[in-house]
Amino acid sequence: MIKFYVDAYADMFGEELEKNGLFLAPSKIKKCRSIIDFKGYTKQDNLQEIIKNVQDKKYSIIPLTSEEWFDFFKQDLEQNNDVVFFSVSFEMLTDKGQALKSAFAKLNKVYPKSKAILLDTCTVSRGTSEIAALTQIVLQKGNDLDEALDFAETLIGKFVSVVAIESVENLKNDNLLDPVIKSFVGSSLNLKPILSIDTEGKFKVLDKAKGFKSAVSKLYSNAKENGQNIADYTFSIVSFNADEEAQALYDRFRQIVHDTEIRLVPLSLNNAIKLGGKCVGLTFHSKY
Repeated sequence: MIKFYVDAYADMFGEELEKNGLFLAPSKIKKCRSIIDFKGYTKQDNLQEIIKNVQDKKYSIIPLTSEEWFDFFKQDLEQNNDVVFFSVSFEMLTDKGQALKSAFAKLNKVYPKSKAILLDTCTVSRGTSEIAALTQIVLQKGNDLDEALDFAETLIGKFVSVVAIESVENLKNDNLLDPVIKSFVGSSLNLKPILSIDTEGKFKVLDKAKGFKSAVSKLYSNAKENGQNIADYTFSIVSFNADEEAQALYDRFRQIVHDTEIRLVPLSLNNAIKLGGKCVGLTFHSKY
């Protein structure tokens, strides 16, 4: 059996994850002395409390060690399963993916009869889960792992991701985003940044707007600039504490794009912590 895994940053959970034949790798979020293994939002969650905790910086992401990654995936390899882990861009990870690389090298050494394959998707959020889901479809059709992985390689680097941020203040002191924000802050703290993720998984300031709604609207404009015909693309809109703005963006795309080619999904707690609170992101790619 071959099991495809994504992490919590991939913004696909629950029934949708199962429907696409994917499994979720662990993540650790710390609140005070408690450790949360985030597996998606539930009906029992107090979302307003979660939003406030993010804004007040009461959550922190605890990176898994190489030993923790090894212990998690070895359970499959001990049962003679092969595993493929679709990671968000290594640039998103505190250690640039070193713990993962070390764990997978050890897995392949200790369990030579099984395969442990690690892929850097060079994208974030929904882009990672889309790559995994599309690759799973290819595997199901041909039952050839090498063919499926070759297909995955053709997808990597082709996803466009942009995100509108409500406040840059919550991004300060983040190891990944602080250098990006410092290049932006000189203009005005009142402006709202639109960030993009390049084909190497690195963030940069793409544009700015005077208000958050205007910044979200510019996500639509950016999609038009990246493709001559929006109808030829598939879109995912992810949001945190911005349901109204995300819905307005969704409705705008629905005037052009068929409902099967656009998704409106919640941003994971991991990504919300990284981005500091209220935000709307857009990931899109041409149809294959």
